[in-house]
Amino acid sequence: MQEQKFRISPTCRGAIFRAKRWFYATFYNKIIPQEVREENKKAWTELARRMVEEVNKYGYVENPTRISIKYETGPNGEFKPISATLEIMSMTPIKTIVISSRPEMLKEEDKEMLKKQFEEILKKAKELGVDIKELIKS
Repeated sequence: MQEQKFRISPTCRGAIFRAKRWFYATFYNKIIPQEVREENKKAWTELARRMVEEVNKYGYVENPTRISIKYETGPNGEFKPISATLEIMSMTPIKTIVISSRPEMLKEEDKEMLKKQFEEILKKAKELGVDIKELIKS
């Protein structure tokens, strides 16, 4: 059994496309007999269809992904997929740090950020029916 591992791609679509390019370069070239090529293509399209279905089912199409395909090769270059492993990654920022060479600009950005946060708090308080003045007093 052989295994082909791919680099992480920015999206799952890109990862599947990278695997597709590998498949066509390896198992659908002129060295392989035409009838074997067609069988390989059927095996690949079935595998790719199942990968796309699974990713769409869970909604991970736009997430960074790494694919690993386990397969066997026949004597005439037959492609016999065994399994495909899709590692779905998550890229979320841990913290945002702004560095400014002008302190006055940073103060303006801080004011805007505080204003936005305050507006969100007011909106949430209104949704919950909470009076902000009562909260300040307590």
